[in-house]
Amino acid sequence: MNHSSSYAIGAFAKLTKVTERTLRYYDRKGLLKPSSRNTHGHRFYTDQDLIQLQKILTLKYLDFSLEDISAYLQRPEEDLQHSLASQYEMLQRKQEHLERVLSTIGRMQKIVEGAGKVDSDSLLVFIHNIQHEQQQKEWLSSQMPPTFVDAIFLEGMDPESRLDIERRITAYVIELKELYKQGKQPLDEEVLEIGRKLVAFLEDLLAPILSGFNEEELAQLDAINDPSLTFDPVLFPNLFTKDEEAFLAITFDHLEALKSIKGEINGEK
Repeated sequence: MNHSSSYAIGAFAKLTKVTERTLRYYDRKGLLKPSSRNTHGHRFYTDQDLIQLQKILTLKYLDFSLEDISAYLQRPEEDLQHSLASQYEMLQRKQEHLERVLSTIGRMQKIVEGAGKVDSDSLLVFIHNIQHEQQQKEWLSSQMPPTFVDAIFLEGMDPESRLDIERRITAYVIELKELYKQGKQPLDEEVLEIGRKLVAFLEDLLAPILSGFNEEELAQLDAINDPSLTFDPVLFPNLFTKDEEAFLAITFDHLEALKSIKGEINGEK
């Protein structure tokens, strides 16, 4: 290669298919400084700079960060084979992370399908819960019967049945939040109806598990209502705002009261 060649930045950019803006950025970062400048400050590059740029672009292709590229270029005796081994391990971890993210997004898309408009805050909470599902399960298992925790997380269920349940619960929750946003009152029949459906659905889902619990396990469940028990807000972010919680508390307290009254009447009969 003839090392006497000299290129203005425009010609060098055209030759290498790297934009002038990128070349200026590499100059500022100290990755690729031009071999010379004229009296007007214009950058000029040589074939030796071309070799340096090829190294940068190759390392960038291998997903080296600019900081890592800079460190590598400053160590001419760097063992590239060792660097590639480290980079391979890092890319494997990145690939595994990307696969988990794709799986989470794919599952979330299926769950909210047909659930109506989901606000961004709720969507982020749903994604967070999927992401930390295993940690949540481990924590809950230390506080309540593991069989009940398995039921909550729909363990052992075939994927399609589990997806259907997750969709239905999500749809009820989203509908209740939407009714609140529309200015409905907690005891409006429309709100109560969705509340009834959600309660009935959850009871049908959990009843088979609860019916097999002994007194000790039932007492363990009751302990969840102990005000001294606190949930990590990072691990268990709240899906509802304080105002939404107050709204729903009135709704579900009313439904519980109606259920008690109905039970008393049926008991008298």
